[in-house]
Amino acid sequence: MRRLSAARPSRTTRRRSAASTALLLLAAVALATGCQVPLGPVTKVAVEAVRLPETSDPFVVEDGGTYYVYGSDNHLRAPVTRLTDIDRAYTLSQKNAVTVEGMPQKPPWAARPRQLWGPTVARFGGTWIMYFSADRTSPPDPANPQCVGRALASSPSGPFVPEAQPITCGIDWAHGALDPDVFTDANGGRWLYMAFGGTEDPIHVFPLDAWGNISGPATMVLGRDHPWEYHFIENPSMVYDRSRRNYLLAYSAGRWYEGGYSTGIARCASPTGPCTSDPSGPWIQSSNGRSGPGGLSFFQDRDGAQRAIYSTFQAGWETTSGGRSASIEHLRVEPSVTLSVVK
Repeated sequence: MRRLSAARPSRTTRRRSAASTALLLLAAVALATGCQVPLGPVTKVAVEAVRLPETSDPFVVEDGGTYYVYGSDNHLRAPVTRLTDIDRAYTLSQKNAVTVEGMPQKPPWAARPRQLWGPTVARFGGTWIMYFSADRTSPPDPANPQCVGRALASSPSGPFVPEAQPITCGIDWAHGALDPDVFTDANGGRWLYMAFGGTEDPIHVFPLDAWGNISGPATMVLGRDHPWEYHFIENPSMVYDRSRRNYLLAYSAGRWYEGGYSTGIARCASPTGPCTSDPSGPWIQSSNGRSGPGGLSFFQDRDGAQRAIYSTFQAGWETTSGGRSASIEHLRVEPSVTLSVVK
């Protein structure tokens, strides 16, 4: 076979290559030293494309071409919705027809029979593990009764069997832990993010071992730094930015049952931080007749594209007893970080 000689790169190509190399070196240095990385350009997101009614704090797993959508309790303790098409809108009856109870048994440690919120699910070996939030009985800090527990299943649709005790109840095992989110980093490491109560630095992360067990102490990742992050920050979800080779962290700010609840975005040098959030305001806030966007989690679709799912109220109908619906959009990171509906 005739060998073709390589074409000499143009001056423009060489400049681009040098710039790319420099960016990679900067990213490597940031990861190695734990230096802060700038957030970079962000495009504010308007609420779009409501898809799934009565779906709060949603989390999505794709397995074998099927999507499993998990959410906080509604008429079921741990609803699991099985879909093959996530790009269409569903009525409540259509959604309920493909939704099952994912956890038939109440967690022994939980204070309320049907309460469960903020679930996240991942496969560890041959076992599917759901991490979830619930209030515990007789909390030492009554203002922060939340704990994070686990439940195990052989299928992503369940049934998930809860363990006898929670895995953490926050700082000093006393001040609350909620909104878990499982993440696999660029090197295959597994992490469990959550919010801790009783602190101005709520977002923490635990390392996980190959069986889904906590394998080290928690690291603080992000604190409440800006005036628009009123009351509390929670609902962390991490995604790898393939373009810049670092990480993006979404989180919710405010009170979840109010129209002022919103979603922020931060850029992190590594899965454990440090992270730079946006002082200018929320990434996603109330718009287009929808309010209180929050509970966002990132996921990958069957084509490998990065997506995000989050929930909102119909504006003016905010309540503590249901009513939130889920939107699903694509994550874009070039030239700025944004979400978009692909028609």
